[in-house]
Amino acid sequence: MPMLSAVLRTLTAQPALVIRSRVPRTDIAATIGQGLGRIVPYALGAGGAFSGQPFARYPDFGPGAITIEVGMPLPTAIAGQGDIEAYTLPEGLAAVAVHGGAYEKMPETYAALEKWIGEQGRAPAGAPWEVYVTDPAEHPDTANWRTEIYWPVR
Repeated sequence: MPMLSAVLRTLTAQPALVIRSRVPRTDIAATIGQGLGRIVPYALGAGGAFSGQPFARYPDFGPGAITIEVGMPLPTAIAGQGDIEAYTLPEGLAAVAVHGGAYEKMPETYAALEKWIGEQGRAPAGAPWEVYVTDPAEHPDTANWRTEIYWPVR
């Protein structure tokens, strides 16, 4: 099964930069690549540093187009510019799952995590986001890919 583990974790607020887009599901990978290709040089040029791996947050995930916020976490906030926005990932309690394998199997992990959340006596309380722990360019074998899914809960 793609969900390798799940835990409850209390998160602190995390400054970040994001680019928000509304795209068809088929454009998720390209949107992430394009967004990071703009955020990384902008942040470095503005004197910023990174404090973690890239992420994608999904505040609106419907049957057609989705809203995606592609971002990079920062140790301290820096101002955005244009469609690159200063952002803060939320603090609070979250269920955190580790997904192993290809991105195409992520729906299985989301379903398993949602079930696990209910088994803990919790309910989702906000939009989930994915942190891409493994860079596919450095690790082409999808069996080695790891993605963390953060899902706020109450």
